[in-house]
Amino acid sequence: MPAHKSRLVRVMSEEQIVGITGTLPYATSIGRNWIGVEVHRYRVSGPSQTKEFKLPQLAIFLPHLEDPCRVRQEVGGHAMTKEVGGDAVTVAPAALTRRTSIERPHELTAIFLDPLVFSEIAHCETGLHYPEIMPQFAIADPLIRSLGMTLDGEMRSNNPKPAFYAERLASTLASHIFVRYSGQVYREMRSLGAHWTRLRGCIEHIHANIDKPLPLDRLAMMACMSKFHFAKSFRQAMGIPPHQYLVRVRMEKARALLSDELMSLPEIASRVGYADTGQFSFQFRKLIGLSPAEYRRHSRQS
Repeated sequence: MPAHKSRLVRVMSEEQIVGITGTLPYATSIGRNWIGVEVHRYRVSGPSQTKEFKLPQLAIFLPHLEDPCRVRQEVGGHAMTKEVGGDAVTVAPAALTRRTSIERPHELTAIFLDPLVFSEIAHCETGLHYPEIMPQFAIADPLIRSLGMTLDGEMRSNNPKPAFYAERLASTLASHIFVRYSGQVYREMRSLGAHWTRLRGCIEHIHANIDKPLPLDRLAMMACMSKFHFAKSFRQAMGIPPHQYLVRVRMEKARALLSDELMSLPEIASRVGYADTGQFSFQFRKLIGLSPAEYRRHSRQS
């Protein structure tokens, strides 16, 4: 995959990206400076069957087919075969095991939404930061299809609109998916058993205390788990490790605080849990791709 400067922490390895279709995408939004959403376009030359894999983020799959064809999907041990047409939409939550086979050459757009996008929407709707999205296979949802194809077009455009346009499309897409397809926890997630409620409590604690030190051992102790078991369970539930989730929560809050011109960088750093402004700036640049000062100037001009 070509090297691009990205404002996102890459949560998908190249192996995971290849695992979706067995090939690398021929077009990607990496380098577009979009935050919270990533888009890939794949071209599959013949009938294919993927290996079993887990997505690290919620994904929306949009197939591009001239004529309907049979597609088989296995998710969390449940298999289903459908005649899939060119207007189909698949919503694939993170962390569930999945495998897909399709009988003919095709193209596919894959859209990945950052878990924090859903976290904020879920909090506004329910008061909790833990989103629960049910898998949907080859359904008809014209709004998802329309928003997804708009993002696909922006990703491939030679003259794309500003980054905030794609980010707002992604937020609208996430809002629709949350309102339409949130529900009871899928059975593979229920396997977390008694740890489920404790994990939720830790996630709420992270959001409520981002200005304080939140070491992994303390979070694990809150959940009554070992550090290893906590980290494994958290990743299974949220799709990313707890330390990545914590940094992303902090940087998302920092982005909001940077819109207040009266707040100094040391004050913002302190509000998101960093006593060292230099360390805060380093983490912000690592995730966003710009320094806090550059981001503030860029936002002012948008």
